Amino acid sequence: MNHEEAFAKAFLPSEKRARFIQLLAQPKRRREMLAQLDRHLPYLAAFATVLPGEQDFPDQLERLLSSKGAGLICHVIAEGLKADGRELPLREALLQVCMQRSGAILSCLPGRLAYYRPESPAPGILLERLQP
Repeated sequence: MNHEEAFAKAFLPSEKRARFIQLLAQPKRRREMLAQLDRHLPYLAAFATVLPGEQDFPDQLERLLSSKGAGLICHVIAEGLKADGRELPLREALLQVCMQRSGAILSCLPGRLAYYRPESPAPGILLERLQP
């Protein structure tokens, strides 16, 4: 299972999963889904933690995600970044995501650990499941 499908199955309500996966898989429709990351991703609140402002910076996020088991590489889902749909070093991905104003998801462990950054200035959200 790829990062995007695992993310949807772990962190989105069942009625939203298929559409999320389907739109991201179609290059022409992917932009439509990425634009929705700005406003609100309908994540499952039971697996979400809103991060306090002082913890929502690249250095602090990298330490937090690493402490939760993130590796050196993550998968990027982001509007307006060339890195969308690719894997990047975690540090580099965090720097890019925190510098832009658009919404983004970093999938660190497929179906287990992700970081969602809505459009700025909204706080970032840690999404975590112990079991996918």
